[in-house]
Amino acid sequence: MRHEYLNDEDVKNCLMNIIRQMYMDGFKPDVVVGLVRGGTIPANLISQFLDIPCYMVNKNEPSHILPEGQKVLVIDDINDSGKAMTEISNYLTHEYESNFKFATLVSNEGSCFEVDYYSIEINKIEEDLWIVFPWENWWMTNPDGDLY
Repeated sequence: MRHEYLNDEDVKNCLMNIIRQMYMDGFKPDVVVGLVRGGTIPANLISQFLDIPCYMVNKNEPSHILPEGQKVLVIDDINDSGKAMTEISNYLTHEYESNFKFATLVSNEGSCFEVDYYSIEINKIEEDLWIVFPWENWWMTNPDGDLY
């Protein structure tokens, strides 16, 4: 399995790409929802950039905290198999009368769920690839890639 490491600058570029796509699509969310854990940092960054409220939802235990009737951007770091995004989409669209759009920094072409916005597309059928985000294993290497 090959590992591809994204750094902070890569993440910022991915988020700006997603924001551009939303702008071109005419979608301006009222709130952003990050899926815990991988969507926490991307949600916070988009929330701050757009100056909108940010909520966190646990994929395994969603809660009833979202305002009704809002335009909501749901974000996670990766749409891998699509299972988590499908489950959260089914839950949110069943529980809330809101307009939901889904985004991930990385989307796997073979996923069973199609996100509305993404920045990087991979194909795990063609290549056994693991994307490593800056918030994963951050304690193991310094910015030069050396072990601490």
